[in-house]
Amino acid sequence: MRKQLLRLIIGILLVGGIPGFSEAQTAMPPVHAPAADSLRQDFNFLRTLLNTYYPSLYRYNSKSSMQAMLDSCYAAIHENTTAAGFYKMLKALVSSIKDGHLYVGPPPAVRKYFGDTAVFFPVKLRFINNKVYSMQAMAGRPAGAEILAINHRPVARIREALFKYIAGDGDITTKKNYVLNSFFHIYYNMVYGNTAAFSVAVKTAGNAVDTVTLHAVPLKRIPGMRDTPGKLLQCAFRKNNIAVLTISSFDSATLRNAGFDYRRFLDSAFTAIHRRNAAALIIDLRGNGGGTDLYGSLLYAYLTSRPFHYYKSLTAATRQLPYEQFSRTVSSYNDLTSGMLDSIAPHSYRLQPQAHTNLQLLQPAGHHYNGRVLILADGLSYSVTAEFCAVAKSYRRAIFIGEETGGGYEGNTSAVQIDTVLPASKIPVSFGTIAYTMDVRKPARTGRGTIPEYIVSPTIDNIIHKRDVQLEFALKLAAGVPERKSRPRP
Repeated sequence: MRKQLLRLIIGILLVGGIPGFSEAQTAMPPVHAPAADSLRQDFNFLRTLLNTYYPSLYRYNSKSSMQAMLDSCYAAIHENTTAAGFYKMLKALVSSIKDGHLYVGPPPAVRKYFGDTAVFFPVKLRFINNKVYSMQAMAGRPAGAEILAINHRPVARIREALFKYIAGDGDITTKKNYVLNSFFHIYYNMVYGNTAAFSVAVKTAGNAVDTVTLHAVPLKRIPGMRDTPGKLLQCAFRKNNIAVLTISSFDSATLRNAGFDYRRFLDSAFTAIHRRNAAALIIDLRGNGGGTDLYGSLLYAYLTSRPFHYYKSLTAATRQLPYEQFSRTVSSYNDLTSGMLDSIAPHSYRLQPQAHTNLQLLQPAGHHYNGRVLILADGLSYSVTAEFCAVAKSYRRAIFIGEETGGGYEGNTSAVQIDTVLPASKIPVSFGTIAYTMDVRKPARTGRGTIPEYIVSPTIDNIIHKRDVQLEFALKLAAGVPERKSRPRP
C-alpha cells in the first residue's frame, strides 16, 4: 500500500486548532457557517465514521478520555459556532488522536480567506531543535539571523502553541519542525490572526538583541520552497570504498513516473556493492515520506543473512472495507477478502498472514550485504520509511545518524484511506483503515520514532551554504574517523 507524508505538500490544508486556546479562538475570520443542528449532524457523522472504520482511536488515548473528548466537542457546538471554529474543533480532535495519516482539511471559505484576505509573516524560517532562524535577508540583516521573539512573544512560546495545531505520530516533534519550516506563516496567522506588521527581536553577532520591523504580505508573495530535490534513487561510491545508497521515495507511482524500477534498482545497486566488496554502506533516507509497504521490507532483505519478521499485526475496525483497493494489482496486499479477517474483540479484526506478505516470515535477498551499515534519517522519514528504520533498529543492523524519524517506531495507521466530505460544513476528512504494528523490540519510550545513536543537526550556516554535515559525519564514522562533537545517544 502506498503510504506517504503527503500533507506537507498541501500547505494550507495542514492547519488546525485547539478548543479553549484563547489566542486561536479570536484569530480565525467569522466565516459563515451552517446552522448549529447541521454542524452537530456533521460531527455525529464523523464520530460514527471513526467509531466504525477507524481502528486507532485508542492507540494513544484511553477509551474514556477519547470519548470524553468527543462528547466535549459535540457539547461545544452552539448557534454562534463559525465555520472556522468548527473546523478548528475538528482539527484539535485529529491532533489529539496523534496520527499523522489522519487528516481534516479546511472548508472552502477558510481556504478562500487564506488566499484572498489574510496577510502573513513575510520571511521563511528554519526551526533547528529549539531555535529559529531566518532563511532570508530581512531589514538589512543577512539570512541566518536567530529570531528570539515575534511581537513580544518568545519563539519558544510560539513554537509550543503552533505545535498543538500539527498532527503527527505519537509524541514526535521532528516532523513538526519541518512543517513549520514550510508553513509557519499559515500557522502563525491561524493562531494570532492578521497582523499588519511584526516586531522581530533578533540576536546580533555580538549576542545583543536588536529589533526589526517587518510588514505582512499576502499569500502570493510568500517565498516558495527552494530546495532542489536530488535523484530519487542513487548508488554511488565514495572515498575509502564506502557505498552511499540514496532512496528519496518508496512510492511506486513516483518512482515509476521518474523512470525507475525499484526492484531492479536495488538488485543492481547491491550487485555493485557486493562486487566491489564495499567497506561500509550508508543508506540516506532523509526526506523519504514513505510509499509502498513491500519496498521497505525488500530493502531490509538486502541487509540480513537470516529470515526476519516485519509486521507483528495488521488490524481493522470492521470487515466492511473497500476490498477492491486491497488487490495485489494496486496495493501491497494479497487480494484481501473478508475471509482473511479474524474477529479478536468487538470492532477489532486481525488480518491473517496470507493477507499481506510482510506478516509472513521473510527471507534475505540473494546477494545481501553483510558489512557495516549506517542510516541517515530525519523528521521527514515517515510511514513506510519509519517502518523500515524501526526494523533495522530493532535487529540492531545499522547505526542511525541524524534526527528522530517523523514516523512512529511501533507502527502507524494507514493503508487504504477513507476519504469523505462532511455534508453541511464541506470539510474534507481522510483516515487509514488498517492499524500497523511493527514486529520490533519494545522501545524505551513509547509514542516516539526511531532515535539515532548519533544526533547530528546542521547549523543555520550549514543549511544556507548547503553543507551536508550529517553525510560528512556518516562518511567519517564509516571510515573509522572519531568524531568529537557528537556523542552516541540511547
